[in-house]
Amino acid sequence: MTNDKTTILENSIKAFKLTTKIFGNYTDLKRALFLGWYCNLKNPCKFCFMASQKSKIKNPKIARRKIETILAEAIIMKRIGWKLEFISGGYGYSIEELNNIIEQISYIQKSKQYLNLGVIDFEKLNLNVVEGVVGAIETVNPKLHNEICPDKPIKPVKDMLLNAKDNYNLKTGITIILGLGEKEEDLELLLNLIEELQLDRITFYSLNPQKDTIYYGKPSINTLDYMNWISTVRLNFPKIEIIAGSWVDKLTNIGPLVISGANTITKFPLFAIYGKKEGITVENEIKSTGRILISSFSDLELLSGKKTVKFPQYKNENIKISENNKLIVDNMENIINEKINRYVNKTIKRTKI
Repeated sequence: MTNDKTTILENSIKAFKLTTKIFGNYTDLKRALFLGWYCNLKNPCKFCFMASQKSKIKNPKIARRKIETILAEAIIMKRIGWKLEFISGGYGYSIEELNNIIEQISYIQKSKQYLNLGVIDFEKLNLNVVEGVVGAIETVNPKLHNEICPDKPIKPVKDMLLNAKDNYNLKTGITIILGLGEKEEDLELLLNLIEELQLDRITFYSLNPQKDTIYYGKPSINTLDYMNWISTVRLNFPKIEIIAGSWVDKLTNIGPLVISGANTITKFPLFAIYGKKEGITVENEIKSTGRILISSFSDLELLSGKKTVKFPQYKNENIKISENNKLIVDNMENIINEKINRYVNKTIKRTKI
């Protein structure tokens, strides 16, 4: 670990070469699929968009997305070669409701899913449709974590991840947000946590300061420090999958994030910038590193379903779900297709503005 800028750049080049050796010369795009915009924690995390919305939502069920909209988005993501990063935003759902939604998404994508839904009761889920679970650690600094995520203690999350791997043979990952006030020495804590939990993946996000939160108007992490976190993890854990989040105001840091060892880029408003200059910039940033991008952020024929991706990320799996959920999804085919067409037409229209 270092804060010497030259060493960070040198380590990033080493991490890039190591990533190429292990994973090949490919980069993809991923996206979390949110079920809703309400968090039922009494004290939500102080950086989160949902925290800024909590007082404005009088009826939490209104903040839930309709299942046909969720399924339409899942189909489009598969069309354009974006792997579903994880299913998230489920605070306030019963375990039975979550199980039904997870089954339906898995069925329509023909793919097992990662879950980021808080501390999960595995006994009540159909684990045949689950590939792995993600714990929202957010920051490994204990004092900072207690201050900004008071209702989301780390220990139950760690226990869940160990239980998932040891007793259910599930893959595991965590999310870390950079720009919250972490210190460079916290990187050592992160390395220790990855080792302790034997994680398969980690998602980094750079803080996107939200209005009506304590971080609004404050700067996020700079690109070199972001590269330091990614490259250090890569060099210490060569086989871990590293997913790096950016945002529309930070698009030019995408190339450096790939250079520093990220496998995947995530966290974009998909339909708002697909096919527009921002989406094309994401593609160009990745391609500028020499990587082959196996997802699209601009191809309107892919979006419309007129052709298929050259490098499919999805391998159609034998997804076993309840007959009732199969029937629900099959009976929604027409309305799901209507939602897909609405998404596609609106997105294409935006590209002409």
